[in-house]
Amino acid sequence: MMDYSICIDDKAREWLRQKGSVLTISKFQANHCCVPASEVWIEFQKPENENLYKKIVQHGITCFIEKGLEFKQNHLKVKLTGPPFFKTIRVEGLKYF
Repeated sequence: MMDYSICIDDKAREWLRQKGSVLTISKFQANHCCVPASEVWIEFQKPENENLYKKIVQHGITCFIEKGLEFKQNHLKVKLTGPPFFKTIRVEGLKYF
């Protein structure tokens, strides 16, 4: 299992603390269109089966990263994005090919 480096920006860290300090990052596979696509799916709770995930705790935030996800240079960035009242987390660095 490869080790990941994670960069969680300050705004994202504070927002995640308000949501319970847990971030689960999974693979979302869209197969119902002309071109299959992969993207990350995020949830703010522990996964049902933690054995399928790598657990990393950083600055009080517990991240569960689905095994098999590949990130560029094994590095992912977690940022807060969106307008007020519609804020969410964005995960950058997924390797698509």
